[in-house]
Amino acid sequence: MDALRRLSRLPDSHLAALARAHLAGLRAALGVALEALPDDAGARECRAALAEVAAALAPEGAVGSPPGRAPASGEAARATEATGGSADAAESDESTPPMGTSVPVAREPVASVPPEPVVRPSPSAPDVDPELAALAVELARSQESAAFLGPLAVPGDADTAALWRWFQLTLLRLPGAYATRWRARADQLAVAARDATEERWDEWRALDGVEVLLPPLPRAGVTGVRLGATGSLAHWAVAAADGEHGAPGAVGELRSPLAVGVVLAGWVTELACLDVQLHHCLESVTRRGVAPLYDAEHRAAYRLELAQRLGRLARQPPGSPEELRAALAVDEALCSVLHLPPAAPGSWWARVAEASQRAVLELRRRVRDSGADVAVQVLAPTYREARRRTGGNDIPLDAGGRKGQVLAGLRLWAHVDGRELPGRAVYRA
Repeated sequence: MDALRRLSRLPDSHLAALARAHLAGLRAALGVALEALPDDAGARECRAALAEVAAALAPEGAVGSPPGRAPASGEAARATEATGGSADAAESDESTPPMGTSVPVAREPVASVPPEPVVRPSPSAPDVDPELAALAVELARSQESAAFLGPLAVPGDADTAALWRWFQLTLLRLPGAYATRWRARADQLAVAARDATEERWDEWRALDGVEVLLPPLPRAGVTGVRLGATGSLAHWAVAAADGEHGAPGAVGELRSPLAVGVVLAGWVTELACLDVQLHHCLESVTRRGVAPLYDAEHRAAYRLELAQRLGRLARQPPGSPEELRAALAVDEALCSVLHLPPAAPGSWWARVAEASQRAVLELRRRVRDSGADVAVQVLAPTYREARRRTGGNDIPLDAGGRKGQVLAGLRLWAHVDGRELPGRAVYRA
């Protein structure tokens, strides 16, 4: 940890800012998990790891906060500075904190949300595989589900195909290591046995390499979904982005926010057709609260707004403050898609948000280097600090995470050519 500690304390270093941001995210995620699982076999080592992370984040000569506890006000301010949450850190922040955990949204005034009962799929339901049903119930009752997803209800009226989709798409909300373990267990089920000749796939354009989002299940007629270099783009998104101008280049190359937005827009809207748990809280479409994207009317309204924002981005001069403002609007639309509760840090959905915001931050650097007066900043991890940078229409949740924790960043704070653009957050009330 010595090298990491020295790196995180370097001033005026983009790599140091990246290290600080991810260390702060790791500390927050482990702290939440440790509070939920104090008797876990790894709790002792987790506390030791938290102490090391806190020491790495602490300024020279300072002492980190005790592991498993939220930092005190002074420590929280230092953590905010480390992740770019304070005004003085705006120039150094180059990363985004991962999305946190929560439970369903409560409208103001905040009210208690009782846990949803776990419903075992009925054995009499047609075409329900009993082994898959048992595994789904086990996932819903698991420690990682309690720690990262909150109350989780297995759909009680699903057939095998619907239950397989629910199970696999729920794994996209868990940290990668947990998702891999549960997916491997599902692959061992008798109903999952298949050979390559039986598989059917929908392939969407990838940003970085091949990745399976939904494994196929030929015996139940489920078509798989994967990301690949030759996958398709959403035609409506390409059209909105002025045709091929918005299509991304080769996997791994530097891309514009427009190219990234076209790819991510396709992922989000296509998954909304499959994932009944997906919602959006885009402020210009639904003023307060959330709307289910599985509903065709809500999905159409969201897609229209996203297409308009992609179109505005495509029309801006490259590297200009105007392009940055338009890119911020596209990023807001993408980051306003979330689950209830939002996906866990380190999950596939958290990486989607990070990819979108990373493209904006890279554009910010180019615009600033051209001499423009611009700044972009991720919100602080505590709402006490974050609300100084929001516009007041944040969304409170009555459970999930720790009180006062920012659970999801919906909109980045920005300052472009003398105009402040406030951020927006989901937080634990």
